[in-house]
Parts: sequence; structure tokens; C-alpha cells
Amino acid sequence: MSYQVLARKWRPRDFDDVVGQEHVVKALRHALREKRLHHAYLFTGTRGVGKTSLSRILAKCLNCTGPDGKGGITDKPCGVCESCRAIDEGHFVDYIEMDAASNRGVEEMTALLEQAMYPPTNARFKVYMIDEVHQLSNTAFNAMLKTLEEPPDYVKFILATTDPQKVPVTVLSRCLQFNLRNMSPQEVAGHLSHILSIEKIESEPAALRLIAAGARGSMRDGLSLLDQAIAFSDGKITLQAVQSMLGVVDSSVLVELLRDLKKGNAAAMIGIADRMGERSFSYAQGLRDLAGLLHRVAIAQRVPESVQNDPEAKDILSLAKDFSPEEVQLYYQIVINGRNDLHLAPDEYAGFTMTLLRMLAFKPAGSRAAARLAAREPAREPSREGGESLPDAAPPAPKRPANPASQGAAALAGENTAEPDLPPAPPLPTEEVPPWEQGGPVEEEPPADYSAEPQELNWRGLLAAVNLGGVERQAATRSQCVELRRTGVVLRNDLSSLSTDSIRKSLEEIFSRHFGHRFTVTFEKGAAQGDTVWNQENRAKIAEHAARVRSFKDSPVVRDAMKRFGGVVLEDTVRPLEAAENPRNKRKEA
Repeated sequence: MSYQVLARKWRPRDFDDVVGQEHVVKALRHALREKRLHHAYLFTGTRGVGKTSLSRILAKCLNCTGPDGKGGITDKPCGVCESCRAIDEGHFVDYIEMDAASNRGVEEMTALLEQAMYPPTNARFKVYMIDEVHQLSNTAFNAMLKTLEEPPDYVKFILATTDPQKVPVTVLSRCLQFNLRNMSPQEVAGHLSHILSIEKIESEPAALRLIAAGARGSMRDGLSLLDQAIAFSDGKITLQAVQSMLGVVDSSVLVELLRDLKKGNAAAMIGIADRMGERSFSYAQGLRDLAGLLHRVAIAQRVPESVQNDPEAKDILSLAKDFSPEEVQLYYQIVINGRNDLHLAPDEYAGFTMTLLRMLAFKPAGSRAAARLAAREPAREPSREGGESLPDAAPPAPKRPANPASQGAAALAGENTAEPDLPPAPPLPTEEVPPWEQGGPVEEEPPADYSAEPQELNWRGLLAAVNLGGVERQAATRSQCVELRRTGVVLRNDLSSLSTDSIRKSLEEIFSRHFGHRFTVTFEKGAAQGDTVWNQENRAKIAEHAARVRSFKDSPVVRDAMKRFGGVVLEDTVRPLEAAENPRNKRKEA
């Protein structure tokens, strides 16, 4: 007998075997017990989470006849009757699986719907399962709409997709939708351990955790990796074998890397990168795992008890004490950016080592590391004119070397890089930095005196003074001004497109330049209540246009022309004289 891969051998045969989808199983079981059966189901989720398996189980539940052949619809299919066995073996004539990726045209859909008009051959229901339904063409979707909405009583549709956003809303509204979630690494590792215990294959728990992490939420991917690990390990699945198979760096190596980063030991960090290359480890995977370790360290700094069950809890808690939260956040961002830019580097080794050197080069402002570096700076000597030295709060910038490249090479060689006093070099052109982004403290502005008038009026006057444009103006005018202060504003709207983080940052930058100090913008979710600036301006425009139309109709020239020739005034075309004389408007009319 030929070998059957684990993903097929251990495919769930009933609801009890399904792992990680309890919310879907519970709903389907209740519907089957109460005979509240919908005519169309839609299963959504990423690859390998159980969409096809659930559709087969549901088909068995609908058509199971029990061991004695007298059973009815059930949530616990027997697995031994003719219908259950035929569905499991893939040759049940009334259960039709269709791949929309290769049968996406209207001709294939028309042929399927024509067959749906005929009753099932030897089953209770005829079940159609359409996989990757989002790949159907628009004409195919249109062809199936009517049948999908009102199929015959003996027909059930089960649709599955990994991209529900591409499914038309008209199809979604006709289906009962279930969103299958990604499996957690703990669920995948537990299921793999259960399978190996039945298969009588030895394994190390750490190796299974590593496989579960590599599955990335897919049970099928986890079983495929387990098949590969069994072949690679030759009898016993060990952590070292799985690491070699996946090209994954041992977590102890990453912990050592962060400890060398704490010491500022660049040579040791580059040595770790060299050893990774000798063992053919993936540098992209190394950066991904390093970001994951920094994430766990950041969590441990805020919620230490959350890592108690982590196998590397001791090392994580130690690193959480060694680094400040600001350092961890900065290093995490550097690693993420380094991984995203890895394809732009000359090679992966260069991209990985440059990311390590970037972590050594930068320290967050105000962190303990930056304070230690500032403390090592030599005190500034008195000026030649006899003036006093600068205060400690503003450490002086180091002297500018005559040749930075030669000085850097000398520093790497361990030579003395001190240089004699040189005349000051002309300052480099720099962009103007707002005062609130400079190193010194930001002055708090006194409370605003906007309380003398309604908020909407003040907010409208402020917008007129700032003269916003584009999407920033739409976001500011269409939002309700909940609170307005000299240092910030709170806006409320229910339009997600007008409350994005980029719009918020842009508004903060514009208002900060206007006030000359830091100005914060906060968006609240909710419908805008009261009178927004947008409504006020629209009313003003409508009133202004109505007055312009009345003035135009009351004009003696217009009245005389209407009296002589008759006609109707097209009110939408009435514009101010300066707008009518605009050359752009003349081109439009032409």
C-alpha cells in the first residue's frame, strides 16, 4: 500500500476531530440538531484551516443514514454508512466539489446549475462545494445568483474562499458566512504531538513548537512540515534537526546577540552573523525571529506574568531588565525595516550585518543608553574669549574632524584620533526643525480663550486662518469638534477614510506650524453630532448662490430679455462675474 501523507491521513472526519474552529463547529451543530438548515454556506479563511474538511463533514451530516440505514440528519455522522464512506473516499455522486480556479467561466457555471435541477441519485441532499469561489468571473457570478437565492429544497451550496473581499456583495448576502481563524502555535503543536503519539514517533516538544511557528496558522502546513521533519530526522524529531531543516536560528543565539548589543560588542555580533552563514541559516528568517524575540521582551516589560509559560522565560525577563522600553521599540523597528529592505541589499549577509550595525549606531533620545553616552562626553572647555562653558543639560557637539573617513578608519584600528584645534567649519545646510521636535523641553501654552464663543464657530475660524486644503480639509470640516484647546483638538466622525493615521499626522504638522508649538489631533469614532463646518459652509454657499440668482433675475436687462423673448434662467449656470471671466471657465464652456 502506498504511503499516505499526514495531511490527508489525519484530515478531520467529524466535528470532534476539528481543531481550532470551535466557534464554527458550535454553530453548525446547533443548526443540524434543530434542523435549521440554510441553503448556502460560505467558509472563509487562509489556506489549511479546514474549509474543505468542514464542507465534507457537513455533507456527511446532511446525508448520513446511520449504521442501520435508518438515520436522519445528524451532527455526529456515523462514518460507516454508504454515504459517509463514499464522501470520505471522494466518489459520492451527490457531493460535487468544483475548483473555481480552473472552472471560472459562465459555461461551467451554467452546466452545474442545469444539473442542480435534477434530484439527488441516492442521497437526501445534493451538495455542491465550490472552492476558491472568488476566482469566478463576473458573468459566472451573475449566472448563479438566482439559483443561489432560491435553489430546490434538495440542493445545498457550500462556497469556500481565501479572499472574501473579491466575492460580490450580492453573493455574500445570500450565504451564511463563517470565518475560520488561523490556528495558534499551541493548538498546532498540541495536535502534532497527538498525531506523533499515535504514529509512535519520538519528538522533542521544542521541535514541535518550532514546526508550529513555521506553519503560520495553517494546520495543513504544520502537517506537511511534520512529514518533512520525520524524513529529515530519521526516526526522532529533534530541535537541532528541525532548525537545520527550516534554516531557523536557535533562540539562544538571538539572546546572545542582544546581550552583545547591550555591551556594544560589534565584533561578537558580526561573528554571530558569520556563524549563521557557515551553517546556511536564513538571514531573513533570522531577522524575523529577532523581531519576534524583541516583541516578547516588550510584552514582558509591561506584563511580566504573560511569559511565565514561555520556554525562554528566564532569558526574556533578563533582557527586559537590561533594555529600556524605548530601546526595545527602536530595535524592533530597525529589525522590521531591515527585513523589509533585505532584497535591496547587495546580498542577505550585507543586509543582516548592516541592520546589526544600525542597532549599535542609534539610541533613542532620553533613554538610559543615551544618558550613559552623554555622561562619557568630555566637559567643554571655556571659550577663548573667557566665556563660561555650556550647562550640562546641553552637551556640546564633538569637534568636526578634517577628514571623517580617515578618522573613522583610525578609530577602527584603535589609533588615537585626537586632533589639534581647527578653525570652525562652515555649518552644513540643515532643514528647519520645529521647536517641539528639538531636544529641549516643550513649553506648555496657556489655556485657550475659545470658551467665549461656541466651539463650532471657533473651529471654523481656526480652519479659515490655517487655510487647509485637500483631504485634510475634508477631515477637519466633516468632523465634529468635540474639544478645542490651544494645545490640541478632539474630532469625531464615523468615516474611516477621513480619520487615518497619515491624515492625523498631517493635521498635527500643519496646526503645529500655525501655533508655533506642539499641537495634537485626536480622532474619535462615532457619528458627528451637531453642526459641522462642512454643513455651515454648504448652507452659506447655498444662500450665497440663491442671493446671486435673485439678483440676476431682478436685473433690468434680464427682465427685459425675458419679457421680449421669453425663456428660463438656468440657475446652476449663474456665477460671479470674476468666475465667469476666468479663462479656465471659458475653456470649459468651449
